[in-house]
Amino acid sequence: RAWMACRVPLAIGRVAPFGPMSATALLAGVTCGLLLPGLPPTAWLIALLVAGLALLLRGDGWRLAGALLFGVGFAGLHADHVLRGQLPASLERRALEIEGRIVELPVHEPRRTRFEFVVDDHASQPDALRGKRIRLGWFEEDPHGRARLQAGSRWGFPVELRAPTGLRNPGASDGEKHALASRIAATGHVMEPVLARRLASPGGIAAWRERMSGRIAASVPSASSRYVRALALGDTRALDETDWSRLRAAGLTHLIAISGFHVGLVAGFFAMLAAAVWWLFPGLCRWLPRPFAAGFGAIAGACLYAALTGFAVPTLRTAVMIAALVAARCLRRRQRLADTLSLGCIVLLLLDQLAVLGAGFWLSFAGVAWLLWCLPQGR
Repeated sequence: RAWMACRVPLAIGRVAPFGPMSATALLAGVTCGLLLPGLPPTAWLIALLVAGLALLLRGDGWRLAGALLFGVGFAGLHADHVLRGQLPASLERRALEIEGRIVELPVHEPRRTRFEFVVDDHASQPDALRGKRIRLGWFEEDPHGRARLQAGSRWGFPVELRAPTGLRNPGASDGEKHALASRIAATGHVMEPVLARRLASPGGIAAWRERMSGRIAASVPSASSRYVRALALGDTRALDETDWSRLRAAGLTHLIAISGFHVGLVAGFFAMLAAAVWWLFPGLCRWLPRPFAAGFGAIAGACLYAALTGFAVPTLRTAVMIAALVAARCLRRRQRLADTLSLGCIVLLLLDQLAVLGAGFWLSFAGVAWLLWCLPQGR
């Protein structure tokens, strides 16, 4: 019993700063902070954040408590910042003139088109909306008029907005939570489509995705083009409820859109491409070893493909884990897969605390953790 009494504090004192226990404590803190029925005052959140940092710097067995308190304070402050950025009540149900860019692929429906819009950040725009992301609906019977709405194009609209709201129907989706996780500052509709002004042609990654989606639709037979677009570009707009029902019955919904597996394939291709360049030009090894070049190529490929998908949680998690593996290899450190997963969880939580509000975060990390637990010991 005396040996066990000495053993427990020793085990707690060996908590790694980026290990599984620290990642679990940080995740618990972030989750608890976002599950509170109401946010505490800002002063309390700052106090929790400072106390957590102090305990983290103290180390040893205090590290878990520090990660927990830090997670509660950090997530609370971030959620408070996002909520304060939503549309104030004074601007609701008022006619506003805004300009900005369509940043996602518009979803065309029989009588309306839904799209996400980022307002320009300059003095001519309403102060409460500068640089904010909003979700708009364009209601028009003529589909050809709505077809002008293309990802990456700049527009000027007369709109009517309101703060994000949702119904509390049991079993239904939580619209307010989804808007919070997506940083949606307001929702609304274009008041007079005939007064809409197109300010610039499509450009950027979103426009490239829409062009490639159109080329795939024109080149691949219609029976399978919608699946190819979803697998290659994450464009699921053409999938109807029947398609999703079939995918759910087959257990393939997690693969139909871009996932970590797709990012891993692209990263592997870029790694082989970088290794091939170093093999063709051996003199480059004087500046950077070939294995390191392959690793950096993998990071570049993962980040590029994640950017094409809008940095969804599964793709961002994969890119972070690939970067952790490459960093461990460059530092010549042996790292367990569980430590890599924990590091990816910590980095993702520091980058986006609101990611825990989506099912993708839990499915990604819980699924990989389950696979690691099922692996044979010692391999």
